[in-house]
Amino acid sequence: MESRSEIAQRSVRLKRDLSKMLDQAIQLDRAVKIGWGRDGEEKPKKQETGVMTHLPAKLKLRLLGDMGDLVGSANNGALFEVVGTVGHMACAYHQDGKCTITKQTGDSVGLGMTGGTVILRSDTGAAAGESMSGGLLVIRGNAGNRVGAAMNDGTIILMSNAGEQIGECMTGGRIVVDGRIESLGKGAKSRSIETEELVEINDLLSPHSFKLTMDATIIETDPEGGTPILAPQKGSSGRFDGIRLCAHGNTLSTSHMVTIDSTVKMPTTSTGLDLRSPWIPILTKGPSKGGNGIDSQPCMTDASPRSIDFVRISEENYSTLREELSEAGGAVIDIGGFPNLSESVIHGLAVVASGFLPARAPVLLMDNVDHTERLLRMTAELGLAGAIVDVRALGSAPAIAALPTVGIVLSKQKVEMSVLLRIDWTPTAADILTVVAAGMHGILAEPFIGDEAPPTTVKKIATTLDADIQSREKEMRGWLQQMGAASLSELKRHHLRANSYESAAMSGLRLEGYRQPLPMWSRK
Repeated sequence: MESRSEIAQRSVRLKRDLSKMLDQAIQLDRAVKIGWGRDGEEKPKKQETGVMTHLPAKLKLRLLGDMGDLVGSANNGALFEVVGTVGHMACAYHQDGKCTITKQTGDSVGLGMTGGTVILRSDTGAAAGESMSGGLLVIRGNAGNRVGAAMNDGTIILMSNAGEQIGECMTGGRIVVDGRIESLGKGAKSRSIETEELVEINDLLSPHSFKLTMDATIIETDPEGGTPILAPQKGSSGRFDGIRLCAHGNTLSTSHMVTIDSTVKMPTTSTGLDLRSPWIPILTKGPSKGGNGIDSQPCMTDASPRSIDFVRISEENYSTLREELSEAGGAVIDIGGFPNLSESVIHGLAVVASGFLPARAPVLLMDNVDHTERLLRMTAELGLAGAIVDVRALGSAPAIAALPTVGIVLSKQKVEMSVLLRIDWTPTAADILTVVAAGMHGILAEPFIGDEAPPTTVKKIATTLDADIQSREKEMRGWLQQMGAASLSELKRHHLRANSYESAAMSGLRLEGYRQPLPMWSRK
């Protein structure tokens, strides 16, 4: 049985092969067929995931095989047909064009779609059309629970039976069901179809050889039936209060060269993305030129990356990934930036990222500290460059508690990976080195948090951030010299001390005066 890493490699090859065909196929107005040989013999694809995504307008594509997740997602105007089955999140974030799937699909087909037409000629799983805000989704077979959940516009036509909670939390759009309905969800109500509506909908279905009957039911928003939800804020508390850096060995001379650079790379490559320092700033857009510090230090951005920047992948920018990633130096898949991702869909997202990035560019996963074990396990299984653990969690857990959480899980991994910590405050030089000494490779954080007058213009952001980066670099080199460490790789847990019983209990570090971890951390 193939491993996830092997399936990912095969899927990335298919994705890149297709990219080479697209421009010529569109220019010649020639349909692309995948899964058939030159003489028409069938050679179906099998379980490739994260492929045939972000298809451009004017493309005509036909695919034979039983495929994995995310197939047909973010379609931007292509005519696409799958002769076979598809996994979860097929045609998610569909924008334009038409996608037809002849056999069964998994959960969340058409998730977040905004336009175009999706035709399913067989059964589908749960949450079809969830959060859709436009377009037409037609389901010929049966559907699972929560069809149209949280949709706010668009039309779903279900020509067979629906599961439970149909239309749950919907705020707009309509669902038409010509079959049995198990139950309505909160925020939805049903009524009989009107003659004019039947004529209108059958006109939509006519090109696809479908037709509704007068027995069809309309599901629409019930303004008085919804249940308001207010999600709690995520955060951390205490920063790294209660921990200090300490020397271990002789202080280095001021002439001793101290290095703070490192590299984030995929396990199978010898090169990757070079980090000037272990602080990766988080910005909305890639910065402009501002000086030697910022010009050579990667940032994590949502849009407009430079060739050295990481792009954070979430549902907000998923539709534009082809353009964004082709210009970037790496990618960070924000698991929390999508609704309820399964492990197989995360696998597909890794293929999407690797397929659009330049060859050998690093891909990382990011999730909050409560999911550290799954995060690092999946990073290893998928053969990715590393993981980012976000300290922000429900209930604002103490930030120092993340250090042993990550350290214990990381010690169990059998493959090399870069692990970084995302924090919710702008770090000092000591904060950055504390994370490195705890066994991680660096920090991601927004600049200027808490500043009374943060910069607002593009140029001012770049120049101010450049000064901050270079200032912290000088401070980090000074700390390392005083602690007797010539490089970041020499920093270890013995360079950290807890200066209170509480911080020693949460971090597992040696307590000042006691000079060893508390007994609870020493028991086997």
